[in-house]
Amino acid sequence: MKKSLLFAALAVTVAAACTKTNQVPQETTDNGEAVPVRLAVSSPRTIEVKSTGAATGQWSGQKLNIYSYEAGVADYSTATAFIDNVEATAPTSELTGAITLTNPDTSEPFFYAAGKYYDFFGYYIDDAATAVPTVAADGVYVPFTINGSQDLMTATSDKAADIAAAGASLTEDKVYSAYAARRGVQPKLVFKHQLARFTFEIVAGAESGNLINVDGISIESVASGDLKVVGADRGLANLASDKVEFFLQEKTAEGTLQALTPVKPLPYDVVAPKTNVKSVGESLMVVPGASSYRLKVYTSQDNTQSQIDPQVWDLNINNIQGAPEGAAAFEAGYSYKVTIVVYGLEEVKISVELEEWKDGGSTVLDPDIL
Repeated sequence: MKKSLLFAALAVTVAAACTKTNQVPQETTDNGEAVPVRLAVSSPRTIEVKSTGAATGQWSGQKLNIYSYEAGVADYSTATAFIDNVEATAPTSELTGAITLTNPDTSEPFFYAAGKYYDFFGYYIDDAATAVPTVAADGVYVPFTINGSQDLMTATSDKAADIAAAGASLTEDKVYSAYAARRGVQPKLVFKHQLARFTFEIVAGAESGNLINVDGISIESVASGDLKVVGADRGLANLASDKVEFFLQEKTAEGTLQALTPVKPLPYDVVAPKTNVKSVGESLMVVPGASSYRLKVYTSQDNTQSQIDPQVWDLNINNIQGAPEGAAAFEAGYSYKVTIVVYGLEEVKISVELEEWKDGGSTVLDPDIL
C-alpha cells in the first residue's frame, strides 16, 4: 500500500550564535539604507524530531547552521565566508515565515556588500556531529556518527525559483545581492533529507502470534562519515566501510528515546486476518544507497525461554511495494514501512511498503507469501 503524507513548506526565524563573519562596505537603497540579508527556509516535507522520534510537518526548535560565500568560489579553503557556520534555532510549531539572520559581531542583520553576489547553504545534523567542520578546496565537511535516530539534512537555494516567486526580471548571475534584494529576491534554503528511513509495524498472522513478544528490531548500516554542507554535490561523503547494528527505539512519556520495550501484536483478527496492525517504536534512519539491508527481529514467547538467536531478513529494494519504477537502491529522502507478521516463536514474516517522507514503498515479512 502506497501512502502519501503532507510535507509542509517551513520557514524559520534565526537567532545567531557565536561565529566569525566578514562584513565589507554595504550597498544602500535609494534612500541611503543598507540592504539586509533575509532568508527563508523550506522543509523536506516531514522532519524527524529527535526528542520524540516522530516525523512531523513542522519545525520544533531544531538547531540549524548557515553558511554563505561569494558566488563562484573556486577554492573554499582560501575563501573567506560571508556567513560562517552561524548557528540558528528553528521555531516551534510553525510552518512558514521570514528569516532574519543576526550578525553576532554587531547584533544587527547581515548586509549585502556593494557589488557582491552570494551563495547560501544550510544544514541540520541533530546531535550526530563528532568534530568541527573542515574546509577543503571543494567545500565544507562536517564529520558525523549516527545510531539510527538522527535526521541529517543539507540545504541550498533555488535561484530560478526565488526569481520567479518574486516576479522579478533578473538573471541568475545577479542573485543573491543587494541589487536582487531591492527587487524582492531573497534566498530560500530548501532542506533535503540525506538518509533513508524505515518505520515498523507488527501484526499477528495466527492466534499463536498473540503469545509472542517482539523484544527488538535492528537494521545494519554504515554509521559514520562526513556531511558535505557547502559546495557542489552536497550530502554524504567519505563513508566508513564497516556496518553497525542500529536498534529501534521508542518514545517515553517525557518525550525522550529509550530502548524498545517488548511489545505484543494486537489480538488476531479471524474475520480479517493480518489487518490488525500495531506500530512499533519510532523509526530508523540509515545511510542510503544499498540495494538491501540486513534486518533482525528479536522475539520471545510467554511462559517459555527467550529465543537466543534473532530472525534475520534481507530487505531488498526489488521486493518493495510501491517503490519508484526502476529503483535500484534505497534512496535518501524516502521512507519505507516494514510490516512484521508474527505467527509463533520461530515464524516471523515481513513486508515493506514505501511511505512519505517521499513515497518509497512497503514490504511484508511473511513466510506465507515469500
